[in-house]
Amino acid sequence: MVADLEETFNEWTWSTPQVLFSSPYGYHTGNMLWRAHFNATGKETGFYANMSGGLAFAYSMWLDNSFIGSWTGDGPHDMYSQTLNFPPTLRVGSQHVLTILLDHMGIEQNWAGASDWFRIPRGVLNYSFEGSPDTKVVTWKLTGNLGGESVNKPV
Repeated sequence: MVADLEETFNEWTWSTPQVLFSSPYGYHTGNMLWRAHFNATGKETGFYANMSGGLAFAYSMWLDNSFIGSWTGDGPHDMYSQTLNFPPTLRVGSQHVLTILLDHMGIEQNWAGASDWFRIPRGVLNYSFEGSPDTKVVTWKLTGNLGGESVNKPV
């Protein structure tokens, strides 16, 4: 599905042009696959992402069919940010797909009374293209568990 929402009921703020949390799109469990379609300026050297996935989550990224790296996760981190380098020089105007596979740990349980832990989003909190602040994602797409909230509805 195209991830193009510009607002959500979740109070968490985001620093992306669209909401890139999974829950507003109906995906709350299972792995999530994000795809960012973009046209290169030729100056991109890597991709910075700030990801949220719950304690001990992990993610991997690919540029087209080239694996560019992972966060393998650990116990204390429920969010993590890093820059992963692209293969040498992307050509000006060339079209690419950046894929992020997020292995998250589900939505938080409210273990402490009157807390809002369940609202902590899963997904991309912020991103940028290293070396080229002008590069824009043309389309973000998201998929997850079959049908998400709409598993019994025709697609």
